Amino acid sequence: MHTAQLVINIDNEAISCAACQWRCVFRLNDTGRCLMRVRNAEGIELLNYGLISAAAVGPIEGYRLWHFFPDSKVLAIGSWGYAFPADHQRSPYARLPPNDRNRRYLDAERAANFALEKLCRGVVWAFGEPAVSYEYVLDLLRLSRAASRYTALVTNAYLTPEALDGLGPYLDGICLDLRGFSDASYSRLGGVPEWRGILDVAVRARQHWHCHVEVLTRLHHDVNDDIEELRALVGWIRDGLGVQTPWHILPGDAGAKTAASVARARRIAHESGLHFIYGPEVNQPTRCPFCQYTLITRENGVARIVGISSNTCEKCMQEIYLRTSLFKPR
Repeated sequence: MHTAQLVINIDNEAISCAACQWRCVFRLNDTGRCLMRVRNAEGIELLNYGLISAAAVGPIEGYRLWHFFPDSKVLAIGSWGYAFPADHQRSPYARLPPNDRNRRYLDAERAANFALEKLCRGVVWAFGEPAVSYEYVLDLLRLSRAASRYTALVTNAYLTPEALDGLGPYLDGICLDLRGFSDASYSRLGGVPEWRGILDVAVRARQHWHCHVEVLTRLHHDVNDDIEELRALVGWIRDGLGVQTPWHILPGDAGAKTAASVARARRIAHESGLHFIYGPEVNQPTRCPFCQYTLITRENGVARIVGISSNTCEKCMQEIYLRTSLFKPR
């Protein structure tokens, strides 16, 4: 049995979990909002530790990290459990399979070694919210970095600052699933009343832990595509994370109105000064924002660095921020 590491004693009967921003308070036999943590006599038991919901080997670009070790192969892995109530309703991975035979256990050391065996350049936690699996994710990232693999998370950043600081020394990149930029958007798409702590975590990851951050937003017509909301979101990316932070804008549902929302968001991002904006189209290249020289090609699922050397555009010599080294920039 594995128990939670980030706990705070409240009184003789209650303890608080500090893995995600819900900070659930547990008394004996209580279950957390994530449905993966239960209080017993020894502490907060982790129901999903080491249980793998999905795993795959493929290009890092498949996880919307396009300026992060381009054209590298990665082991993507994940478990059951989400912090957002809205994800409990949508995802088949919100609850553990009732049958033990469908629960696959993978030791963190074995996962890190598997990445080496398959010649993966890195490991990305891509399925399920990493805050819910904090203890296993910490073990996996630590072992992967010790094996000179890069590490990354696909996350809604509902981690606590304590959880981020635990992962920070071993964490290289984040794809931030940013649902919107308003109370209404996060209530509808996440089911959480407080969401601005997400922004603080992302900024701390970028500024304090020097993590590479890319932002992904799925737009839904009349939900999170209000013009002023989009302008505020873009302004936060620009000012909080930097103008060279890639923003990936995808349609959250089908239809001409959502497609128009995506086009409008891309226009707002360009007008606000973001340098790298990507939509849903396949084969989108990365071009220098200063001279439009092609830096990275993407064709048929394969990315190639063609116009950049030492993070500098080969044509105009402007510095371009890409993460291509295990050594964190300062």
